[in-house]
Order: sequence, then structure tokens, then C-alpha cells
Amino acid sequence: MFRDRKIIWVVIIFFTLLLGSVFYFYYNQHRPHRFQVTFFDIGQGDASLIQFNSGQKMLVDCGADKKILAKLGRALPFYDRTIDYLLATHPDLDHYGGCVDVLKNYQVKEIIINGRKKENDPYWRTWDKAVKDEPGAIVKIMDQPQVWIIASSTLEFLSPDSSLVLDVAADDSNNYSIVFRLKNDRISFLFSGDMEEPLEKALVHKYCSPSSTTCPALQADVLKVGHHGSDSSSGEELLNLVRPQTAIISSGKDNHYGHPSLRVLKKLQRVGAEILRTDQKGDIMIPVDNK
Repeated sequence: MFRDRKIIWVVIIFFTLLLGSVFYFYYNQHRPHRFQVTFFDIGQGDASLIQFNSGQKMLVDCGADKKILAKLGRALPFYDRTIDYLLATHPDLDHYGGCVDVLKNYQVKEIIINGRKKENDPYWRTWDKAVKDEPGAIVKIMDQPQVWIIASSTLEFLSPDSSLVLDVAADDSNNYSIVFRLKNDRISFLFSGDMEEPLEKALVHKYCSPSSTTCPALQADVLKVGHHGSDSSSGEELLNLVRPQTAIISSGKDNHYGHPSLRVLKKLQRVGAEILRTDQKGDIMIPVDNK
């Protein structure tokens, strides 16, 4: 009799937990989603997660190693193993290194790359193979300006672009970064990868009028500062046209590169930007009310 009662209670508990799990999963799948962008404290590197109000997700860069998995594990529900878009701005290890682990642990629907190669780099070859072997993923090479609509947001891809006049070496990596502007009716972002002044000047020349102090094509409320705040980036001309309210700098604590540069910090202060640094604040989340 006692044994039968025990079995009944085990069955009740099991079905209660099962129904609770089903309800939790259903609720999270159908609840309204909030648009937000999280800039991860990934050490010396870049990794940002864009969560659209449709529930779709875009991971922009992955840092240098598997630290990105812990970041995604905390940012997403435990059962959510899907990344809709994985975008690697350019093939520098501190931007794409962790992407190999993301491909191993998540179902990635679309992979966006700039098409630049580093065939003499063994790890880049590992990444290239992982991209080609990812089951079911669509691989898109961003090599010209494009406009995408995802949910209520518009993504304007500005670089790479063969029409830009770039005074850089053929093997330059930073100035072929994927650069894009993300905007909706409430906020705009400029994601700049490791863009340096040659690419900045080329974009300004193409998109901005020399007689104007404004440039709608580049203006952004939030600027992901190029190249971790390196002295080779964030020229005054670009900053005066972007006019960011907030500047996000992704850099590692006590990194030997000297990022961010004091000169860049002063330039950002002069344009009135609030400076937020991952090496000081950890993960930085920019939520937006969907009302």
C-alpha cells in the first residue's frame, strides 16, 4: 500500500514538472520579445549579441576563444540553442576565434563573412572548414553595400565595398571589416569592427556631403568604437559626423596594446559621448522599450 502511494506521488511529481517545463517553454517562445544589444566583456576582442523584437538573434563576432559560450549561456534561455545570424566582421582571431565553438554548440542558420582569407593561418583554416561544414547554414559573403530588414530593424551594410577608395595594403584586414548601421524607430547603432582611419575617410567621402556638418548615413546614437579604441581609429572627422551619444569600447583589462588610447578617449569626450568600456563595466546591455 505504501509502495503504491509512493509510485503515485512520483508520477504526480513527474507530470507536474513535465507540464511546468512545457508551459515555461511555450511562454518563452510566444512572449513579446524586447529589442536589445549586449556588448560582451570578452577580454581583448569583440562580441555583441543583437536580440530583435521578433525573437531572432544576431551574434556579431565571438571574441578569441570559447569564453563566448559562457556569455551566450547567461544571455539566452538554457534551451535556446539557435543563432539566426552569425556575423564575423573580419578574420582577426580576437573577432572570429570563438565562432568555431559557437558553430559546435549552436545551430547557426546564416553565417556572414567578408570573404577575406588567411590561408597561412592554421586556425583560420579550422574556421574556414567549420563554416563550410556547418549543416544547413547559409553562408553569405558581404562584399557590397546591402540593406536588410529584420523584424522592425534595418541593417545598412556599408563595408566592404569595392567602390570605396582605400589607401591600404593588399593584405590589410581591419579596413575590410564588415561595417553596418543598425536602426529602428527608437535608436541607431554603428558597428565598426576594426575599422581604422582609411576606411573611415572612404565612408565619409562616399556618404557625406563635404559642405554639411551632418551625415544621416553614418549618424548613430551608439557607436561601437573601431578597433577597441586604438589610436589608428576614431578620427575627428568621423566622430563629428556620427555624433554618438554613447560610445562602447570593447577591450581587455591591462591589455598590452594600450587600448583604448587616451587620445581617442579625449576625442570621444569632445563630441559629448558617454564612454562605456567592457574592461571597466563588464557586459554592457542597451535595452530599448518596444512601446
